[in-house]
Amino acid sequence: MARKRRSPMNPTVTTPRFLAGRDVRQWVREFLEGMGEPEPQPFTPSDFQLAALQAVMERDTLVVAPTGSGKTWIAEQAIARFVAEGRRCWYTTPLKALSNQKYDAFRELFGEQQVGLLTGERRENSQAPIIVATTEVLRNLLYATPTIGEVAADLIVLDEAHYLADPERGVTWEEVIILAPPESRLLLLSATIANADELAGWMKEVRRQEPALIWVDSKERPVPLRYGFLDRFGRPLPLEIAKMLPQRALRRLLWQRVHPVDLVQRLRERNLLPAIIFLPRRRDCDEAVRAFRHFKMPEGREEREAMFAQLAQLFPRLWEHPMARYLIEAGVAPHHAGHLTAWKICVERMLRAGLVRAVFATTTLAAGLDVPARTVALPTLRVRDEKGERMLTALEFHQMTGRAGRRGKDKVGFVLVLPCHPRDFEVATELAASEPEDLRSAFRVQYYQVLNLLAHHGFEAALTIVDKSFAVYQMARRSHRRARAVRQELRTEFKRRAELLQELGYLTDDWRPTVIGEWALLIRHERSLFIVEAIRQGLMDTLTPEEVAAWAAAFTTERSPRFPVARVNLEPLWWLAYELEELEERHKLPPSKFTDELEGEQWSDAHRRAAAAFRWAEGKWDWTVLVQRSGSEEGDLQRLMLQTAELLRQLEDLPLPVAQRARMARLMLLREPVVETLAPPTPSDGDTNN
Repeated sequence: MARKRRSPMNPTVTTPRFLAGRDVRQWVREFLEGMGEPEPQPFTPSDFQLAALQAVMERDTLVVAPTGSGKTWIAEQAIARFVAEGRRCWYTTPLKALSNQKYDAFRELFGEQQVGLLTGERRENSQAPIIVATTEVLRNLLYATPTIGEVAADLIVLDEAHYLADPERGVTWEEVIILAPPESRLLLLSATIANADELAGWMKEVRRQEPALIWVDSKERPVPLRYGFLDRFGRPLPLEIAKMLPQRALRRLLWQRVHPVDLVQRLRERNLLPAIIFLPRRRDCDEAVRAFRHFKMPEGREEREAMFAQLAQLFPRLWEHPMARYLIEAGVAPHHAGHLTAWKICVERMLRAGLVRAVFATTTLAAGLDVPARTVALPTLRVRDEKGERMLTALEFHQMTGRAGRRGKDKVGFVLVLPCHPRDFEVATELAASEPEDLRSAFRVQYYQVLNLLAHHGFEAALTIVDKSFAVYQMARRSHRRARAVRQELRTEFKRRAELLQELGYLTDDWRPTVIGEWALLIRHERSLFIVEAIRQGLMDTLTPEEVAAWAAAFTTERSPRFPVARVNLEPLWWLAYELEELEERHKLPPSKFTDELEGEQWSDAHRRAAAAFRWAEGKWDWTVLVQRSGSEEGDLQRLMLQTAELLRQLEDLPLPVAQRARMARLMLLREPVVETLAPPTPSDGDTNN
């Protein structure tokens, strides 16, 4: 038997007798006890912050501390001290969005003239004593200037240092640590490095100095986390009680279907807003917000509209955004990579101000952006990637749940799982108790890396640098025999790529760059060989600026539009890729597989990217038409144009006729809304069209 209770959302919900009454109410009270806003307190740095600040003034320092514990304060104070001594600082991040965010924050903190920004498509105040940049930009400069000279990096901050394990981009972090001059001071910051001692040991070996390791237990958060679940009756309960209940009882608590409005209402009733609700797909986030078409949240509406109007003065297209009315009227918004940068900035700023009550987001919101909320809700413990659907890793789980609890605004942060299967309780408990996975080196050998190392270090010294990789160090700790095998494998691949470049005429017999090799050094792209060969063989000589933009887009690795919107002849590029991949096979190298993206004529991935860039450069279609006809999401199309523009900027540096057409093509692409969030460059950068 069960008794009935009335609910404002579902008046006929049935509560099982074994969970009815005082016990469950007591569990809810205890779980929510102590929530709310803390009393304002003057800021006092914690012991670990002071220890880290003292350490970084003396030697390299690695700080691993929970999200929200104040790692950025350490970097800010260190930067202030270095700049006061007349020294120069670099603050690097893995994401352009995070670099833009830090750039704005640092200009407010240190003064506009003190801070510059360098990303792939933005160069602002580049001679400033404080430079905010993406990690790739610093890596490229370290390749070009292996002494402190032009880079002038007295302090290098590597934020989100756990990106060192990123399969696609992690090699960049290793290269910065290996190539940074010994007189530069390194400060690595991360919330999620389980094997920090191993990373510190590698840094000692590579840098010939022992770094300070400042490690803070993940449970020692300034805003403690409580892990629980929200049952289908809307009750927030501690996760551990799931172990006390039989399977039959747990099944009665499961959600059959999570309705977004119902969920937000339940959180609202318990004062658990603002909340970030993570969903696996972009489409899920947008559809969740559209479910609020008949829902109004009157509290804070005037403030939301006022701040939205203020932001729309900077980004006028915000008023046209299809989700704008939901944000203003209901206080909810989607956040994912499919939206334009301006929209994401708007949502982030309004969430930080406490005006957005619920954000439906994919995991991109968890990747380092400073946008916490009182509650993180997880309707699923699965995530989608390019390989399909899978369970969250411990690292992903902790990055997502680390957004719960706002320093200075919450006494407690809440993480709530919405169980749809009995197994969810077990998985959530395991994830909550888990440590993030150990970082594993993602080091790999690439053509531009080979050219740069040979140009600045010579063959034997280049091999020594490859030997310094974290991959070799990690393997040596496990097995000296396997370490020798990894070292030999990397050296062999390095030599084979060098021999291929030698055969093509990029390197002399004594491994020095030829004139063509010097050109190739200017193209800092994972497909640099294909790009330079296309230019060297004259394949781009007759292209118009619009076609140059199209070819550059074909070379990028951004997500392709669904439909082709123009015919662009990429057949010469396919034959080139085929020839180069045959050459790689002959040199016993893994093929680049660029031909795979060029297969299929009009429907190939590369062709669809090229077609979209051609149409946008051509200027005959407005943005809305291009989005609709290409089947792209705005954010994907924007990133495609920005990545294409980044490559075109590199082509501009070539002492060849294509440089002028590349510049024209770049300027054709960089117009609103692609650049609606980009401020004009400072006059010192000599480019009034950025």
